Amino acid sequence: MQLLDGLLNRVSIPRLQAPGPTPEQVHIMLQAALRAPDHGNLKPWRSIMVAGDARTKLGQVFKQAQLARNPDTDPAVIEKCGNMPMRAPNVWVIVASPKDHPKVPVEEQIQATAAACQSILLAAHAQEIGAVWRTGWVVGDQLIRDALGVKSHEQIIAMLYMGTPSIAGKPVPVVEPSDFIQDWH
Repeated sequence: MQLLDGLLNRVSIPRLQAPGPTPEQVHIMLQAALRAPDHGNLKPWRSIMVAGDARTKLGQVFKQAQLARNPDTDPAVIEKCGNMPMRAPNVWVIVASPKDHPKVPVEEQIQATAAACQSILLAAHAQEIGAVWRTGWVVGDQLIRDALGVKSHEQIIAMLYMGTPSIAGKPVPVVEPSDFIQDWH
């Protein structure tokens, strides 16, 4: 796949099925992530791959977290929370893990982590792996953070759901690029 084709045509694929990415494909996606812009070459991130039976375990954590947020949650919502990790064969949790550095502020390190996420998504697309970047309340929930071993100085940036697309991606939206730039005088 040509680089520009991937950049211009990648879309989120929310319906995913097995198989998930192979270890070789994950390796390529990691290589792409490690090429993301990163002032100081700090690699201020780490990741956690959730696959197989671990998705069920993560679903249980999601259920517990939702009940802790609202003990009166409707049982159907609790069940939906438990099924969230089952929407894809792999859930790749990307965690910003800022390092102390005199010239690279934490905010810039978080941005580098987001750039690494985008590189992972582009590398997935190039390998015909479906993926969608999800966040929502789960990325900030303390019970979920604790279960995943996310430290107090860290931040979950994304849960990248990955697998084989079970539907075609939506057409790339037509957006006028000139609406997103202005000349400064």
